[in-house]
Amino acid sequence: MPLESALTDALGHAQEIEISSYRKDGTLRRWVPIWTVPVGDAVYLRSAFGVDGGWYKWAKIKGVARVRAGGVEADVALVPDTTDDVQQQVDAGFESKYPRGGAATRTMVTEPARSATVRLEPVA
Repeated sequence: MPLESALTDALGHAQEIEISSYRKDGTLRRWVPIWTVPVGDAVYLRSAFGVDGGWYKWAKIKGVARVRAGGVEADVALVPDTTDDVQQQVDAGFESKYPRGGAATRTMVTEPARSATVRLEPVA
């Protein structure tokens, strides 16, 4: 299910968003800047450090992260999607959206980042 339109636009088209994960007591950890790419009606992101990245590990424990961009803030589920077709589309999205990213863009289109490709889904 794609994210609602306003959230999709804010998250998919912002140059950078912020993501946070929840502690056991329900409070948020520090906000981390991150890149996203829209693919069709969905928004994808990757952890630059793969599945061992700090925010990613904590968010996967709870299964939910908090994101904000463009005045929109919401909880999202991180749905792993590492199928070949999606990987290629997300790679192309990063290369197109961040052509001047240099080493940072290269990091996002190689392992270990590719192993942490997730689609953002709304949390009801």
